Amino acid sequence: MNFKDYTSRPIIRRAAVIPDDAIIEYFPERSTASIEGFEFKCYEMPKHGDYVCYMSEDDIYHCNATVFKERNIV
Repeated sequence: MNFKDYTSRPIIRRAAVIPDDAIIEYFPERSTASIEGFEFKCYEMPKHGDYVCYMSEDDIYHCNATVFKERNIV
């Protein structure tokens, strides 16, 4: 196997911080969560201060705050 270095394509992410007063419903059996009826993909329990990223109608997902801040300019 030959490994090479690749540069990632820069993109702009549309995201929202989960507010402290949000009521988060988590559905691990479906790998989703919901805040005020707004459903998104997640593979761990979302927490207040984490982010929900919106790429398209079919691609809305949770990103914990640590990872989001490592990968994006906040």
